[in-house]
Amino acid sequence: MSRILVLFLLTFSSLFAQEVEEFPFIGVTVSFDSTDILTTKNNIDTLKTNNIGIRYGQQTVDWRSMLTYNRSSDQKTFTAEIDKILLDELFGTSMLRPYLGFAGGIVRYDNQNLLNESAYFLGLNAGLIVYATDNIDADIAYHYYETLDNDEIANMQGATFSVHYFY
Repeated sequence: MSRILVLFLLTFSSLFAQEVEEFPFIGVTVSFDSTDILTTKNNIDTLKTNNIGIRYGQQTVDWRSMLTYNRSSDQKTFTAEIDKILLDELFGTSMLRPYLGFAGGIVRYDNQNLLNESAYFLGLNAGLIVYATDNIDADIAYHYYETLDNDEIANMQGATFSVHYFY
């Protein structure tokens, strides 16, 4: 009986499955981050960093997922991100595409004043994808991340500019 049910579910679900075209891409990023760090005197210091990084991702018409590695002299960040592309029908063109996304990752600081130099984070991002050609787009975004397991690093926020090449 269970074999028949599994066979029926596979057959029935294949009828409604649609082929989704995926577009892989690679890119470079520049980000300007501001991190709130709690000092031992319960003051908040702001650490500002400028990062450069590399990115790999996949995009469909409605969704985009990416892995990004950013680095500066003070900070290293690895981020996994998933974005939902919004309002295509409102703009009427595919040249400008706003999006909202969710991100998670790990950050590590090279700072002797911190007792724990690394943290996991979760957060949100919003941005605008601008298509320059069929194979190249630019991405302007804002991100806000909250740390999960570090009492010294409170949050991270900033702006990112990326250029992607679709292959």
